[in-house]
Amino acid sequence: MSNSKTKDNKKAIGDWSVAWKNPFVLSWIGILLLVIAVNFFMVSMAIVTAPGLTVPDFYEKGKNMGEILARRKRMEEMGWQMKLDMSGLVQGKDKVLILNVLDKNNVPFDVDTAILYFYRPSQKNNDGEVVFKPNNKIGEYKSEINLPLKGKYDLVMEVTKGEEVFNLGQTIMVYEKE
Repeated sequence: MSNSKTKDNKKAIGDWSVAWKNPFVLSWIGILLLVIAVNFFMVSMAIVTAPGLTVPDFYEKGKNMGEILARRKRMEEMGWQMKLDMSGLVQGKDKVLILNVLDKNNVPFDVDTAILYFYRPSQKNNDGEVVFKPNNKIGEYKSEINLPLKGKYDLVMEVTKGEEVFNLGQTIMVYEKE
């Protein structure tokens, strides 16, 4: 009688002697399948989505590093200054930008071209440029910008006068419409 009682007790609790019926083994298999599924999803998303900031000719750009460093040193020697207020940018809203170009002695001077390049690191198709036009004062330039998406943008302000080129980079955040 006692033997049949233990058989009934095993059936009520569950027979764990078989691995595929053990809840611990089933839990570990479930966790393993979940980890594999998440990894597969992450790999497929990495392949399908945008690559971010990639440079197709990185080798050529790397070979020019000495030239880039020499230009940066030349920019420091020139001492040009650019004052541009990029605060308060809101997604999809026009903003008037005023650029002031000053020399080493804080004296405004005119330049040939002033262009603002904007890059969206996560979406290459939203990159663009804004060309500044001379305003009423010497060394003052005006333009309008409208960035369609909220988020991070990398900016490069480029000013040229004759053979001299001056670049200034900055990262900004564009906020959602209010």
